[in-house]
Amino acid sequence: MTQPSIEQLQALEAEIEQTLYTLIDLELEENFPEMNTRFAQLLAKVQATQLIDYKLDVLVDSQGLATETCTLLQSLIEAKARPQKRQRLLTHRMILKIWLRKNQRFMTEFLPQMF
Repeated sequence: MTQPSIEQLQALEAEIEQTLYTLIDLELEENFPEMNTRFAQLLAKVQATQLIDYKLDVLVDSQGLATETCTLLQSLIEAKARPQKRQRLLTHRMILKIWLRKNQRFMTEFLPQMF
């Protein structure tokens, strides 16, 4: 397994940040199918960079990575650690909810508007 280059990690961080803002907008619009599609595309890019595997297991230490990349990987770890009722599959929606709630901008600016 080769380590991703600094350029790859910087490009991924920019992609994650852009996707995060797009997902926040889609959450406000309640466009959940598009959210799932965009999030699945993002996870595929994270997997291509070899930060996660096909089972969504994190393969690197997230602490040394940029902010949004670290937050996304920590959200994956947290989602996998949560007990699942009747061994349900881990869904994009479950991971996405954790990831959005870890984002300060979402929590302070957008979440209060939803109620």
